Amino acid sequence: MGGGIYDQDVAIRARSSNNNVFAYQGYGVNAVEATETQQQKVHQSLDPFDKVRECNNETPIVIALDVTRSRGEDTRTVYEKLPMFIGQLLMKQYVPGPAISFAAIGDAHAGDKAPLQVGQFEADNRLDDVLSHVWIEEGGGGTGQESYELAAYFYSRTKLVQYEKTGKKGYFFFVGDEGYYPTLPKKQVRKIIGDKLKKDLDSIEVFKALQEKFHVFFVYPTQSWESRINDIDAEIKKRVQEAGGQYDGVDIRVSLLWNNRNDLDLHVITPSGERIYYGNKQSRCEGWLDVDMNVRGETSKPVENIRWKTGTAPKGTYQVVVRNFAFHEPKKTRTEFQVECEIDGEMKHFSGTISDKGETGEKSDVVVYTFDYDPSKKQLPVDENDEKYAGYKDEVIIEQWRRALPDENILMLDDPKAILDVMMGAMAMVEGTSDMEQFLASMRSLDRTTLRQEQIARALEKLALTQSKSKVEVHNLTQAKQVKKKRRTSRL
Repeated sequence: MGGGIYDQDVAIRARSSNNNVFAYQGYGVNAVEATETQQQKVHQSLDPFDKVRECNNETPIVIALDVTRSRGEDTRTVYEKLPMFIGQLLMKQYVPGPAISFAAIGDAHAGDKAPLQVGQFEADNRLDDVLSHVWIEEGGGGTGQESYELAAYFYSRTKLVQYEKTGKKGYFFFVGDEGYYPTLPKKQVRKIIGDKLKKDLDSIEVFKALQEKFHVFFVYPTQSWESRINDIDAEIKKRVQEAGGQYDGVDIRVSLLWNNRNDLDLHVITPSGERIYYGNKQSRCEGWLDVDMNVRGETSKPVENIRWKTGTAPKGTYQVVVRNFAFHEPKKTRTEFQVECEIDGEMKHFSGTISDKGETGEKSDVVVYTFDYDPSKKQLPVDENDEKYAGYKDEVIIEQWRRALPDENILMLDDPKAILDVMMGAMAMVEGTSDMEQFLASMRSLDRTTLRQEQIARALEKLALTQSKSKVEVHNLTQAKQVKKKRRTSRL
């Protein structure tokens, strides 16, 4: 795949007349026309099951976009700037014969309905059609990880004609702001892609296989800590409210989130010693378990919620406990969970595991948090050092990606609108068609602001330095070979 020419005029007209290009919501028709009985699923043209993508063009480019809650807008940004991106690639000849495959990444562990979407490699206006069929599900599991390794596995199987002929690699860009899962379960691969693996795969090995065919980059648009926390909390809020629970207007709220079909239970022991749980959902002190899920393993995105409405929570000591009532998953392995406690507007977060040895019932109990509550005193604001947020910190995410990719291939930038600019610069420098100075000059010609140019330069600084050193080493090696050859010739 990948033939044809991208018509700029057609693309620009389409963008000026279509304000709702991302109307696809997982149904065969638009969400507005869908019936409640229809099941949401990946668009058939982007379904990875039993598929192998192929590229006949000289330079395959994959743009794999995180479409979970925190990064859903990136897909819209890429769509708007795609005509410029393709136009510059061709006009500046940064890479020869480009063809692009778009991918969308969700969270397979959290039970997203669209954990992976993959488009064909295209070089013409069919790229717009691919993007219009992307389902921006905005899911995720609230763990600080998404299924990047699943996308890496899929594309490591891609047939690249030019690579098979000459060994020339393509370019692969992950765009996201979270880590990957350390292991790729074989059952995920079987369910989503269709391949039958003998065992689970180490994600590091999966990324190594991808790098045999592609120069792989992680483009990391950063955001403020406040925005990041809001995105994390939004997943818990969404689940609680969709299940009919009360999230706002509370003195105390305790929410339990996990991502499989096992039946975990949330218990809160009140100041009077009364226990609120599935067998006693409403206490005498007005606490209420208003969401109780997975009695029969009905969802892989469950939540439980216990709360006291504003003005009702009594003074005293509370204890939060998580219990595994029953396994519904085929394997009786431990379950990771998150607990969010809101106390007079203060958010506290806890991560843990339960049933490490297959325990159920009281033997599985994990005491998560014990606290004293006084309705006459307000709590301190949320602290970014809360354990729940640890996996979302820039340094934690970057350190994990450094184990999978070269440090210079991790491209951090402040403004998501510069995503495609940074991609162009990375390809130009690796390809050797432009250095940093030349590339920034081209950005000035496109009226990029001084601030934007500085952001692009920071994102590409390590890569530019590495490429420069590599060229010097190649030059010195060539010179040494020429000198050695002259010496042999003179002896003859």
